[in-house]
Order: sequence, then structure tokens, then C-alpha cells
Amino acid sequence: MTLTARTGPASSRQRAAPPDHAAPPDHSAPAGSRPLTDHWDTVRTLVRALHERAATPAPPPPQDAAVFTPDGELPPLDGPLRAYLSAAAARVVRLPDHRSTRLHLLDLCAAPKARSAQSAGALLVVARAVHHARCTGERIVLLAPSSGNAATALRDAVLRAQRCGLAHPDQVRVVALVPACSRYKVADSALARHPELRRRNPLVLYHGSEPGAVHELAAAYCRERAHALRTGTGAALWYVRDPVDHRAADALRAFVEQDALGAAGAGGRVHAQAVGTGSGLLGHRLGSTLVEPDGTDGAGERGGTAGRNGTPAARYLLVQQLHTPDLVLHLLTGSFSREGVPPYAYDRARRLHHQPAGGTPDPHFPRTAHHPQEILEPTFFTRAPATAPELSALVHTHGGDGIVVSRYECLARYPSLRAMLRAAGVELPADPARLGEWSLVMALTGVLNALDRGLLTESEVVVHGTGSYGVDDRPPVPGPLARYADSVDELHAVLTRALSPRGRRS
Repeated sequence: MTLTARTGPASSRQRAAPPDHAAPPDHSAPAGSRPLTDHWDTVRTLVRALHERAATPAPPPPQDAAVFTPDGELPPLDGPLRAYLSAAAARVVRLPDHRSTRLHLLDLCAAPKARSAQSAGALLVVARAVHHARCTGERIVLLAPSSGNAATALRDAVLRAQRCGLAHPDQVRVVALVPACSRYKVADSALARHPELRRRNPLVLYHGSEPGAVHELAAAYCRERAHALRTGTGAALWYVRDPVDHRAADALRAFVEQDALGAAGAGGRVHAQAVGTGSGLLGHRLGSTLVEPDGTDGAGERGGTAGRNGTPAARYLLVQQLHTPDLVLHLLTGSFSREGVPPYAYDRARRLHHQPAGGTPDPHFPRTAHHPQEILEPTFFTRAPATAPELSALVHTHGGDGIVVSRYECLARYPSLRAMLRAAGVELPADPARLGEWSLVMALTGVLNALDRGLLTESEVVVHGTGSYGVDDRPPVPGPLARYADSVDELHAVLTRALSPRGRRS
């Protein structure tokens, strides 16, 4: 796959990198910068190419309806589509320096109603589904297992497509399957409040002990019932697990970075993010090969560790929590085994766990935690992600590191992080107990810890802000308005009711 399309403002693509010893100008992407519309031709080319590369020969329906995925085509940009895509925005804002390192926030939730970085990818998923439905007349149901943020993003995108006149409520529907413990992450909207929209687009809560099992339930449903659903209702079920659309949206992070900051200086630039699978950083890596297309190979990846004119390749810092540190473990040890986590001793007086004081603490892990396997942010529930080998190879080749943070560490830094982010236009709740999404706080805590411990020595760090909101900022879908499914049979009952032409109102 060779992609060189580049659209949108020329701005700083040819700006020389500032000397490493000089502070760069305080460039920021304009408030409300819309990367999807600014680079729409690139997005269309990228989604098509990624889809073609990922596609594998499959039996045609109805032999195996579970393999349905729309083709990789997206519609040309027009007025309604532009209005629809405007829900995704990004910007780059300078943060205060730390230990002489320049810090920037790549705010991927800059649109007024954006709740997470999932918004851009969700808009592309629904746009693909809408285009397919309009071209073929076939109805599509998105089956979306999620820890919460992706469900909200897809539900918002479906509702937005209807309000922008892109789709009728019967053409594209979404069935979001979410762990019950994450219900508070699914925002209330007309998709829950309006009886018919709620029937067509149910929020389904799963009560199993392992939140990540929502993916197993969705996969089991596709194997066992997708064919019957298509035969009985005429609707195609798209199990939304393909990273194509989100990878394309994440590639635009590099375009926003280049327009705002230009090329990295000789000291290098690190990109840091709180991650579950790390697909967002892989998307950024892909985008960085497209911003300066010279030297890309047939897979869209640049060989070597430097770009044009010797610019250092981006380096990456993976930030994770103690409950699911799998990417950091794989990076450090080549394995997902928790034997790579240092031992912790319980301090009964303080009710905290510490790395033993007798030896040298492992700087990649918290020195103090409330529990060695605490869940700080339930969004990150993925274990043994398939992306681990690719991410580890990327970091080992180009530089960077991994670090695990604890709730104790995040709380210790919370007042200073709140002041730091307020100056950047991001408001954290005064009470951390009212914080509903910890991703950004985790990422910043990880960066500051890594700088303090000498894990990072680069002169510049870009923190990818993928989510930060208070529980009071966006009320969740009320419990009585959700459905429940802990088995394939229960999920099938929800789906058939959602697709019934005359479903009984709830």
C-alpha cells in the first residue's frame, strides 16, 4: 500500500525544525480544526487501501453472514457530510515545561461535544455504513462491543447521521454491548430517550465477571446467529472490530501535529498516550509516513529511524494501569506474564502497597499503589492485545518506553495537573472522585514520572489527550432504559426486537 495523498492547508509542512536548544514558537492548531474535512481525500484513499489490504476471501452471503463488512468506499465531501464530520476536531496546545522538556497537548476531543478520541473513527464507521446502505438498499446493524467510550461515539455518530440527513433511522442502527460496570460511560441522548430510536438502537449491558468478555459474546453471536438474523430480517450485521476506520482517523494525528509543530528537532519528539491496545499510536505512526511521503515502502511504512532531512522518527511512550499492563510487559519482557510486575509489600499503617524498600525500585512501575492489580480506568480492559508485537517492535526500533501508573500517583499529581490543563482549556473536576475518564490524567502522570525517573530524555513530548470528562459533564443512559444480555440467546432476543418493524415500545 503506497499512499501519498495530502490535502488541506499547506501551513508548516516545509517549516524547518527549530534548533534543539531553542523554545519553539507557540503554534497551535486553530480552535475547531477539523482534520477529517481538511484531509478528506486522504482519508478516503487511506480507508480504501487499508480495507483492501485487510480483506480476505470469504464465502458470499448467505453462507456466512458473520463475515459481512462494507467495502472501503466513503462518499465525496458535500455540505451535509461536512456538517456531519465537524463533530471531530483536534488541536495542539503548549503545556508548561517539565525538567527542561517541552510539553504539548494533542487534544483529540476539541469539538464542543466530543467525549473521547473515538469520535473521529466512529464517524468514519457510520459514514461507511451509510454509504453502503444508500448504494445497495441493504440495512446495516452495527454490533459494537465496547468498554463504553466507543459505544458513546458510535451512538452519537448514528444519531448525527440522521440529524444531518445522511441516513433514515431504519438504514443504519447500532447495538452497543457494554459491561454493566461501564454503563456510566455511555452518554444519554435521544437515542435512549426516544422510544423508537431506543428500540432500534439498544444499549445492552453485560454482567459477566470479566468486562473484556463482551468481545467474546459478540463473536459467539456472529458465529451462531448472524446468518439467522440476516435471513429473518434482511439486515446485515457488521461486527465492529476492524481497526481500519479508527486507524485512518488516528493517522490524521500526525497531520495535525505537523501543521502545528513542524518537524521534530534533533533531540527527538516523544508521543505519549494512555493505551489499552495502542492502536491510536500505531495510527499516528502510519500518518507520520504520509505527512512526508518520500521514502515510504509498499506497505506505507518508512524504513530506518529518520525521515526526510534526517528528522528523527517519532518515539512512543506507552502508559498503562496495574490491572492491565500487558503492552508494557510485552515491551519490557517479550511476554504478557505478570511475573514481569515487581513485587509489592503491603503497608498496614498506611493501607498502601509499595515496591520493597530494600532493593532498587523498577522505574517502569509505580513505587506506591492502593493495590497491585487496581483498576484505575475501566476503559482499558484488554488483555494480551494482538497489537503488542507491532508496538514493541516500533518502540525498540525508533525509541521510547513504557510506564505503568497507579491511582495513588495520579492523585498525588492531580492538583498540579488540573492547573496545567486549565491553562490549556481543559477543565478537570475539583474533586477527582467526579472524574469519569482518567485517560488524560494517566498519560500526563506517566510522562512526568518518566521524566523524573530518567526514562525519557528527549527534549519534546506530545501528550495525546484521548479522553477527559467529569461524571457531571454528561449524564449516562439511565439503567431502566438499557437492555441486558449475558448469553447469545439473550442478545439474539434484543437484536430481533430491534429489527422488528413493529417492536413493542419500552
